Amino acid sequence: RVNLTVPRGTTLGILGTVGSGKSTLISLFPRILPPPPGTVFIDGRDVTQIPLARLREDIALVPQETFLFSRSVRDNVAFAPRTFSDGQIDEAVEASRLSRDLPLFPAGLETIVGERGFTLSGGQRQRTAIARALVTDPPILILDDALSSLDAQVEQEVIANLRRDRAGRTTVVVSNRVAALSWANHIVVMEGGSIVEEGTHENLVVAGGLYAAVARRQSLEAVLAAE
Repeated sequence: RVNLTVPRGTTLGILGTVGSGKSTLISLFPRILPPPPGTVFIDGRDVTQIPLARLREDIALVPQETFLFSRSVRDNVAFAPRTFSDGQIDEAVEASRLSRDLPLFPAGLETIVGERGFTLSGGQRQRTAIARALVTDPPILILDDALSSLDAQVEQEVIANLRRDRAGRTTVVVSNRVAALSWANHIVVMEGGSIVEEGTHENLVVAGGLYAAVARRQSLEAVLAAE
């Protein structure tokens, strides 16, 4: 059992080993996995009592492995049951930093990506999916390891845009990279289906636990990669 409260408008970071339960946990929010009644609440309301369509209108979940359609980049970003202006699409593309790669696409936003987006790199697919989520401006945004294929520079650019654009909105970031979590208001570390550490990035780094060990290892890897 996980006892966790995410205040509205804040950012929660979740780090955990493989099989720790982090993806299972966030799947309960939009009821991809059905939570037991009385266990998951949004604004004090049991999610099992919220109509599913309404619940999923308010939550945008970006998984690690994204699904893209054999349509244009624009159509994939704007894939939602409502119409978006060119300005809204452009803002989402910029915020996700997919804009960095548009000059590489033969027809820019009108480029057809191919079935499941096979013509795009892993990072381009992830950023397209992030743009798709951001264009809806959801009250709750969940990124489930959705930055894993981005290089360090692009990852930090996306995070900077999220910090700016998601101010006052609730965001959950699941990642095994400390750099993707350090900006969160609160961070939890999961192991074996339970929370074993929680606090701010600064507190966890000096606590000497799993988070601190991961932070040290990744910092060393970054230094070695730069040499």
